[in-house]
Amino acid sequence: MGVLKWRERHGSGRHSQGSSELRVKGLQTSRDERPSSAPAPEAAGNGSRELLEETLKGSKPYPNIVLPTGGGFWIDGQDQTEYEASTASGGPGSWNNKIETDDTAKAYRRYYIGREHFNFVGTDDQQGPVLLSVKTESLASQEQTRLLLRLRTGTTHELVPSSCATSAPHHMARLLNDQLTVTNLSPVLNCKTSQLIAAYDEHVLVSHFKFGVLYQKYGQTSEEELFSNQHTSPAFDQFLQLLGQRIQLKDHKGYRGGLDTQFGQTGDEAVYQVFKDREIIFHVSSLLPYTDNDPQQLQRKRHIGNDIVAIVFQESNTPFTPDMIASHFLHAYIVVQVIEPNTPNVRYKVSVTARDDVPFFGPTLPNPAIFRHGPEFKQFLLTKLVNAENACYKAHKFAKLELRTRTSLLNSLCEELKDKTKEFLGYSSDGGLSGLGSELQPKSAGSSSSSSECGNGTISGAGSRFIDTVRKALSARVKNQTLFNAEANNNSSGGLSKKTSSCSADGIPSFGRSLSKSSKKSSPSSPISSPDIHPVHRTSSGASRVAMSESDSSSLNSVELDGLGMPGAVDSDTGLESMSSAETPSGKPCSLCCDTQNNDSRVEGLRQDVTRLKCDKLELLRQNVNCQHEIKRLREKELVLQSELTSASKEILRLRELLKNYTINPNASTV
Repeated sequence: MGVLKWRERHGSGRHSQGSSELRVKGLQTSRDERPSSAPAPEAAGNGSRELLEETLKGSKPYPNIVLPTGGGFWIDGQDQTEYEASTASGGPGSWNNKIETDDTAKAYRRYYIGREHFNFVGTDDQQGPVLLSVKTESLASQEQTRLLLRLRTGTTHELVPSSCATSAPHHMARLLNDQLTVTNLSPVLNCKTSQLIAAYDEHVLVSHFKFGVLYQKYGQTSEEELFSNQHTSPAFDQFLQLLGQRIQLKDHKGYRGGLDTQFGQTGDEAVYQVFKDREIIFHVSSLLPYTDNDPQQLQRKRHIGNDIVAIVFQESNTPFTPDMIASHFLHAYIVVQVIEPNTPNVRYKVSVTARDDVPFFGPTLPNPAIFRHGPEFKQFLLTKLVNAENACYKAHKFAKLELRTRTSLLNSLCEELKDKTKEFLGYSSDGGLSGLGSELQPKSAGSSSSSSECGNGTISGAGSRFIDTVRKALSARVKNQTLFNAEANNNSSGGLSKKTSSCSADGIPSFGRSLSKSSKKSSPSSPISSPDIHPVHRTSSGASRVAMSESDSSSLNSVELDGLGMPGAVDSDTGLESMSSAETPSGKPCSLCCDTQNNDSRVEGLRQDVTRLKCDKLELLRQNVNCQHEIKRLREKELVLQSELTSASKEILRLRELLKNYTINPNASTV
């Protein structure tokens, strides 16, 4: 059944690349740094041993690989051709030594970065985060649209005619995946967008590999026997020299694949190779520490059992079955059997086996799969190993990890792009402009500045207009109150034209003290307020000032003071001119100052006016926030319309060009 399954795969051609292969970095780390314990064994052991022993009872030559009776594996290169027919040159064949990688991982850097394109992000109810890149280009005198759609299930790269690509981004996304239901994709605007997207696309590109290497002697039928081989042969050493160079772990600075490079707990030597900008390290069983009285040799199995692909080197013709090694990670084996070892005509017979859910991987084995010892075989074998591990990540066990990891990374990327777009456009986390929220922060109670700056932001637009409205209203009220006070003063003083208010030395108006008996002994310019008027002064100014400082307004205090034209006047909100008893006729106080009830009523009226103005201000601020939300929506719509306008302009240019060609040559076809 295994042979049939492979032939069906191979007959239909190479497996399609599909979505990007995701190398799960967390999985790689866990396998590199796993504690010294063997992986949990799967169904293996006596069944595989009995199968191999039964095969050895048959006649030679034995097959390199014997599939388990329960199935679960496919096989490649199993050729029963007699060894007399294997004297072919084994030189460079027709195979293609190409590392199979998904081109979509490099598509964004190759076609989009440095060129005009658009990125859109959104969330689908079923598919989750959606990230779309759109670029228009001309190929073969025809305008086409290049689409790169990223979903948690994979990345799709297509080139479609521009006539099929509509202006709406979510419609273009549905061209690549008709299961999408998203109706709104927002544009991404940020200077670092391309770097973030390219990093996400290219994280699937793997540059570090580690493979196990097992030595199998004739007649060995269990994993304990394979892991317990202490002594190898010159043929195996020659094969290791072909794989790579031996290195001293204590001096190694490159990729170590979980081996100890400081204390020598994983042996002194290893095999290391740099192949096509990829670092490869081999876990050779005979170079890993051997432990006496440990039949399972956990020190060796903890490394090879945590690899995904392993090489089985056979000294002579002997069978191997893939389930004889219990491991959750090992998914593919490349069996290499040496022919005529230790001679100038040394050759290798290669067979490949993998689990059923691992797709076929190249390069294709020739027929017969016989290779001469040399650089061509080395290039073929290393390419086969790299492609095998990339294919194993598409197996069911690793595909679940791939889906979970891809979903997490794409979620993080989309959220980061949304946040950076808001930051780029100047929006805060709640959707408003970043400078708007500071307008609601109160100033200190003692602030008298008339600046419109609040916190880190600056009041703009509606905020400035509101402040101007308040200033005009207060100025008009002060003018009316001043005229009323002047008329009252003239009536009470008998038409006196001289100045009736006294000021202190620092220019601050002082209240008269005519209500106290000792006021006649005081200086007319004394800055101390009378006991009768002072409580009114504290009530009128202090209460309103505390109320204003506790509110969300930030500049109303300074506006009131500036509007009254009295910098530093703490009692300016009363609108009253203070008079001393020394300047009133016949030493009697002004009737307006004595009428405390009228003063209280006027103060209360002004306090109510201030409260009403503060409420009006807060309402205007709320309206301002709503307007900013509307502005944001209109900006997004503007971007979409600009995109549509660009497409329309290009279409017009194309039609003009066709019309021009038709005018020059009416008989020519316009298609």
